[in-house]
Amino acid sequence: MKLFKSKQEKEFEKKQQVKQALRELDKRIVTLRKKEEIYIGIAKKAIEENLPDQVELAKKALKMTISERKHTQKMLLNAQIISQMRDMGQMTNEFLNAMHIISKDIAQTTVTDMSSVTDELRMAMDKVSTQTEELTDMLEDAESDITDYTQNADVADAEIEKRIYGSGSEEDAAIEAEFAELAKIAKQD
Repeated sequence: MKLFKSKQEKEFEKKQQVKQALRELDKRIVTLRKKEEIYIGIAKKAIEENLPDQVELAKKALKMTISERKHTQKMLLNAQIISQMRDMGQMTNEFLNAMHIISKDIAQTTVTDMSSVTDELRMAMDKVSTQTEELTDMLEDAESDITDYTQNADVADAEIEKRIYGSGSEEDAAIEAEFAELAKIAKQD
């Protein structure tokens, strides 16, 4: 057992943690979709039984669930975007490191003064390194948003009414298709 991990091992672990967080967000979205359907069923049953208090309770639960799903979807998309930006920053940093090595090699084998090129490359590498650190901080902030999440109902009442009382079949078909796709993704992981 190693006492210290290499830079590559640490980077691999970070990537695995990000992938795991993204999978968890996907699973949460699928779970919330299922809960939405349950609350819609409860509301419809309460309507059939003429239980207005239970209809309102089901509407509130549905509203909170839809709000949470939308918020979770936003977090997932933000995490995917930030992760991609971080990967691009790392790739750029690796490229600039290679350019730095090449420029040093050229400087040693030629009479031309390459110090200015090397200095420019070093400055560019520092900027990319700073950008990578900032992107990492953004990703960590996004992950902390998940834990700090407070439920705020940003779902319109009209959306709840449509879900319970029905709406155009095209919209329902689109929702079902999205639900099926998310379920497939969750099963693959």
